[in-house]
Amino acid sequence: MLALAFSVISAVAYGVAPLIYRPALQCTSQYRAVGLFSLYSIALGLVLPWRGFDPRGVLSAVSAALLGGVVGSWLYVTSVKAGGAAVGNISSSLYIVLLPLVAGHYRLLPAALLVLLGLVVASAHSSGAWRGGAYGVAAAVAWTGSISLYASAVDLLGPGGALLTRGVVVFFATLLLGAGGSVCRVGRLILGGFVDTFVGFGAYTLAVSIGDYVTVSLVMSSYPLITALFERPFMWRRAAGASIAVLGLALVALIG
Repeated sequence: MLALAFSVISAVAYGVAPLIYRPALQCTSQYRAVGLFSLYSIALGLVLPWRGFDPRGVLSAVSAALLGGVVGSWLYVTSVKAGGAAVGNISSSLYIVLLPLVAGHYRLLPAALLVLLGLVVASAHSSGAWRGGAYGVAAAVAWTGSISLYASAVDLLGPGGALLTRGVVVFFATLLLGAGGSVCRVGRLILGGFVDTFVGFGAYTLAVSIGDYVTVSLVMSSYPLITALFERPFMWRRAAGASIAVLGLALVALIG
């Protein structure tokens, strides 16, 4: 139950965060934004528990950082920047279906598809943002590959070690790649990054450290519904999609 609670907290944080920081992306480099967010991972890594040093865990954390933290995050932030918060969150949620297939947890596939159906219904009004959606789908593919790597890092290093290693790699990689990039509306970036990374990714890491990473990831990945429900103006289509997805999440909890 504690892992489920952390997963829900993560979902809410990820759903709200892009609504906060998206205005800043109009005049901020994606790499600079991702680099700023990674500082919260480093801070969390210094306070959360470690399980010791393990070279395999470090290798997994570095690989996850490069694939999911640098490539995946850049694609996701670009998706939000190009298509909006809902488009970015919905398209990147494709990993809800990809993850069970890759991990071999086929019993969760019906629940994952039900959640995905809810997300599609909730965001149908945004289907024309093809460019943002394409970046989001690419982010989903990168995240699918990085999630199992990160889960392995958490298992071997503990939540603190995995977060610190990932944060340091992402920070220096984006510092190098984003050299000379612009930054604006820093207040929104700081607040959005805190909600996204400190609260959202921190809660997700704790959930992975005590629960099954596939089930945790499926519950967490309901975050696009939060975005759809909080965006204004309110649309009944979003509410209908949320109801469908809740059935999927209940099935995840029952089967998982």
